[in-house]
Amino acid sequence: MFSIKFVMPLLLWCAFYYILGYISLFLDDPVNQVSFVWFPAGLAVSGFLLTSRYHWPYLFFGLFIVKTLLDVTLRHSFETSLMHSVISLSNDIGIAWCVRYFTRPHDSLYSLVVWLFATLVISAVAAALGGGWGVLLHEADFVQTLWIWWSANVVGTILLTTIAMGLFWRQESDRPHKWLTGGVLWLLLCLSTIYVFHQPIGGPRGEAFLFSLACIPVVVMILIPVVSGNQMGAMAFLSFCIIVIYYSWQRNGPLFIPGLRPGEPLLLAQCYLSGTALLLNFVYLLKHHQRSSPVLSYYLDPKSGILIWDQSSTSTLMQYLATINHTDQLFSLMSLGDQQKMRERWAIVQNKSTLNGSFQFLLALSPTHTLRLQETKLIALQQPDGVALIGYWVGEFQDQGSGRIIKGM
Repeated sequence: MFSIKFVMPLLLWCAFYYILGYISLFLDDPVNQVSFVWFPAGLAVSGFLLTSRYHWPYLFFGLFIVKTLLDVTLRHSFETSLMHSVISLSNDIGIAWCVRYFTRPHDSLYSLVVWLFATLVISAVAAALGGGWGVLLHEADFVQTLWIWWSANVVGTILLTTIAMGLFWRQESDRPHKWLTGGVLWLLLCLSTIYVFHQPIGGPRGEAFLFSLACIPVVVMILIPVVSGNQMGAMAFLSFCIIVIYYSWQRNGPLFIPGLRPGEPLLLAQCYLSGTALLLNFVYLLKHHQRSSPVLSYYLDPKSGILIWDQSSTSTLMQYLATINHTDQLFSLMSLGDQQKMRERWAIVQNKSTLNGSFQFLLALSPTHTLRLQETKLIALQQPDGVALIGYWVGEFQDQGSGRIIKGM
């Protein structure tokens, strides 16, 4: 059933998609009419990642209408606009699906690699389809269109997903002095970026000097999330991107090195911003890993079925699992397939056989609340009256109503 609470977020996603699309269409190749950077790609991927799968069709349909109206109003024929919308939104939902499907609990680095690999590969497929359509109807240069479309989607996805996920990533408690320090660093970032990228081509200090100065804003940018958290880092990175893109579009800054062919300076600007975004993502992960709670362990008496959780654990999983004190309660929250696999694992360990690999499963706490768990280790403990089991779980909590995922519990 469609939740009324989703209407406002849906409208906001569509509004931001339109604004970013409107901006992107001004940063285009005048010959092939393909944007050099397609910012809505990253916004759409973030929207799907932050939304429950149940609501994906509504989000897809809403963004599809916005994308089609945007293209029809500003440049393309109706049939081309429809085709571009299908390709673009399929690209975005495909990336989000790969991240959701292949994600591992308590392994954000793996999810980051999946996201990056899916972005590169799926964007290439989408670019080939878009380039083929351009050749078929408009006699466009296929290779040129393919390259621009692919780079536009990849850069847009990396930049906007980094910003959006940084804003929504679960934070530690805010502290005023951190925001004050972050504000000072943000001001320093803006001033240094403006100074470096405001310089005209062929300035008196030389291209090599300006190119080396371009490292300074990157260093300041990386310091901000370390000192003030991911949200401040995401907002600072948004300001950083706006300044770099604005001055690069004006053909200023150290990336416009004399002798480069048309389009190559903008490619350098895209690489510069994308590289900074990837560094920022690794900072997010390092901070997230440092404050992640330990795994939660349990003690099981197979004969009685009694479950005892490690009360000394600081894992946030405890708030969801503390009331489950018997295997019957546990199995009532699991699918039949997961129940069978769990029993098989317990039987293997009780028989003193080797257990290979971890086990991923779901606990349905309610129709809208799900725990995605992974049992990373299971051992047998010999007791006077038999064998007891000790297992170790990590996982993530997902609110199906809002689509919010809280990882690293």
